Amino acid sequence: MLISIVGPTAVGKTGLSLALAQAFNAEIVSADSRQFYRGIAIGTAQPSAEERALAPHHFVDFLSLDEEYSAGRFASEAIEWLQGYFERRSAQGLPRVAILVGGSGLYTQAVQDGFDDIPADPKVRAALNAQHAAEGLAPLLEELEQLDPEHRKMVDPSNPHRVIRALEVCRTSGQTYTALRKQQSERRHCHPGGWSRSSGRPWDTLTIGLGAPRSFLHDRINARALHMVDSGWLEEARAVIHMRHVNALRTVGYPALFEVVEGTMDMDTAIRRIQETTRQFARRQLTWFHRQSCVQWVDARQPERAVSLVHDFLRHGSL
Repeated sequence: MLISIVGPTAVGKTGLSLALAQAFNAEIVSADSRQFYRGIAIGTAQPSAEERALAPHHFVDFLSLDEEYSAGRFASEAIEWLQGYFERRSAQGLPRVAILVGGSGLYTQAVQDGFDDIPADPKVRAALNAQHAAEGLAPLLEELEQLDPEHRKMVDPSNPHRVIRALEVCRTSGQTYTALRKQQSERRHCHPGGWSRSSGRPWDTLTIGLGAPRSFLHDRINARALHMVDSGWLEEARAVIHMRHVNALRTVGYPALFEVVEGTMDMDTAIRRIQETTRQFARRQLTWFHRQSCVQWVDARQPERAVSLVHDFLRHGSL
């Protein structure tokens, strides 16, 4: 069984993943598209060395900052790893349980449902990239607003790769990216017991959504930003500023810290901006995950309920 933990940033997904990994002697696969990269451990809230010692982690801190890594490639490599992992667990007589955790909805969806029906056209993508280089992102965002306003609400407006990919799908298929993603999600069979199975996946998935009241989440976001700064986030940004053009650094927090490094913004203003943009990012994540099927939502203030869900599934569900 694959236990997929989703939810907004700072809600407590890492803590829950560790609790579940220890409870079921399982290993963890990260589906956070920014935690893949080396050199930005603080700004992406990668699990610490102490946390990684509690359970084996995979797909964390393994890419150089300038390496491109798509959701499709991640899905291919993660699925291959999971297949081998489940086979080894069966041979060893261990529970066939793995944990998938991350706030990157596109990446968790890729592992759970695949992208087989999402069209691609290199010529359209090249044209969009050329337009972005010549005119910037604003006209592309305007086009996405016209072609797929629902996805425009969820896409990170600072991430040109995501915007271009959505427009590529719209232009190529004549359909909205939102509609095609919904079709992908509908391929997943949702069992009344809360678990699901998608075609082509030889395991069941229990998706746990970690949610919380807005005030609770905002307090956690604000406190975490301060903690990250205290842990050396500015020094981390200073060390990678020469690569600020790469997609991996179009990540919440780094643009503001780069301005601090350059002397065009003071630290207090940067912290407020980071907190604000993180709250906006969390809202987009929640919009995405609340549209996904088969998610069993759990209050982040009661993470023990998630452990009970998994225990119940193992007793009464299907493997």
